[in-house]
Amino acid sequence: MNRRAQENILAAVIASLFVGYLIVASGFGPNARLVPLPIAGIGLLCLLIQIVRQNREGGLERNTFGPLDLLIGKQATRSEAKTEPKAEHAPAPKARSAARELQAFGFVGIFVALIVVLGPVPAVFLFSAGYLAISKHYPLWKAVASAAAFAITVYLLFVVGLELQLYHGLLEPLVDRF
Repeated sequence: MNRRAQENILAAVIASLFVGYLIVASGFGPNARLVPLPIAGIGLLCLLIQIVRQNREGGLERNTFGPLDLLIGKQATRSEAKTEPKAEHAPAPKARSAARELQAFGFVGIFVALIVVLGPVPAVFLFSAGYLAISKHYPLWKAVASAAAFAITVYLLFVVGLELQLYHGLLEPLVDRF
């Protein structure tokens, strides 16, 4: 079986999962389906774009790393994909190190601690602004603007859209005094 057929079979399986998810989520109540329907719809749209990209002429040759490689954890061999000039090859991914994994666990721990202490909306703002600024993905003003957009999105989705009462964190009694 050639590579294109393998990628299409995997895409069909994932598409059927998304369609099943859409069918199940459509049976939920109006507030309960506010989150799963857009997620499944966006996922299905991205998958359809991937199917079109990989089935165009030369689609797999230009992008030799597809969903199948991600699933099985390897790159395509040179016999499976047309060779490109050596100058365009990306460097091999770095091996996992214990320090990087501890750093990732630390980030997750900090985020969970912020949620417990401050609640989800301030935690999303502080964590995303801090991460984007410290990792130098964005300058400080862009990191703060992006973090504000993320926090506003969380607030609008859960408080306004779903009408949920969010957890206010352990510091809520101190804030109520002022």
